[in-house]
Amino acid sequence: MRKIREFLLGPEGQANYYHVVSRTTGRDILFGDDEKEVFRILMLKQLKFSGLRALAWCFMGNHFHLLLEVPDKKAVLEGWSREDYLQKLGAFKSEWTTKQLLDEVDRCRESGAETRLDEIADSVKGRLFDLSMFMKELKLKMTLAYNKKHGRCGTLWEGPFKSVLLQGADGGESSDALRMVAAYIDLNPIRAGLAQEPEGYRWCSYAAAVAGVRGARQGLCYAVTGRSRVAWRKVSQEYRCLLYAKGEEVTADQMVDGYNKGKGGFSRATIREVLESGGRLPVAEALRCRVRYFTDGAVLGSQRYVDDFFESKRECFGVRRKDGGRRMRGAQWGDLRVLRDLKENVIS
Repeated sequence: MRKIREFLLGPEGQANYYHVVSRTTGRDILFGDDEKEVFRILMLKQLKFSGLRALAWCFMGNHFHLLLEVPDKKAVLEGWSREDYLQKLGAFKSEWTTKQLLDEVDRCRESGAETRLDEIADSVKGRLFDLSMFMKELKLKMTLAYNKKHGRCGTLWEGPFKSVLLQGADGGESSDALRMVAAYIDLNPIRAGLAQEPEGYRWCSYAAAVAGVRGARQGLCYAVTGRSRVAWRKVSQEYRCLLYAKGEEVTADQMVDGYNKGKGGFSRATIREVLESGGRLPVAEALRCRVRYFTDGAVLGSQRYVDDFFESKRECFGVRRKDGGRRMRGAQWGDLRVLRDLKENVIS
């Protein structure tokens, strides 16, 4: 295969959706509540500037997950003027470097330096509606903010971010890929034992939606239904059922905050036995485990969607491979297919 960044570009002429993950160097736990709040603010500014939309997110102590919508750049920018590009800089007007650039823009306007204004506008254009540029700038700004606060230097991140291309909504209907990945992201703090309920972990999109954050509600509404303009109350119950389907068993003698939290569900031993025997878990159970398909599967969607992607990149594969879609192991994934046929530890 070619370089992963080029290889995983979605089809042109439409919005594309990606699950992206990035981890701290050494996977050390570096982010507390203050750092997560800084990252949240930086993310929102970067989304406003870049034109991307976050459908779901979760910030953890040593990594973050984002479910991103990347509009078709050519279609969106059709008819944009130089002034439209320059106005985009307003998203970062509180940053020193952007202040300097905006001052230069004002001087160029006063002096009639049209060529320089065109150069600045072109540089802004190159940063818009682009997944790689969005991630590059977001991670760099978090690195600078973290290093300044903690008096350190050097890289903050393990390496390039991971991404999986997901099938998006079709005709107003959401794809299973978007819905399941959104739930998988919001269940991160549950898998890590950081919260009893996802709404109890303020650094995920579901908690933000429950708290009334408009952008979080719109993003999850789209992930669940394929439509943004739908009332949260019509979506919240369906999504909550997916998040709250019975998970790992908590025995009756376990106490949390002085209360008995016993409930039904599969024990860890049972889950392990099912997987080792070749059985398949219900999807709701699988989402509470680590699912490598969502981070290493390359492309996730229906058989047709993955096959179409395969045909568009046919020259990147060996002649013996005849189609793209591969069945996913370990759970009852329905019609979902994946491009990379992972062999080991697909669910853990």
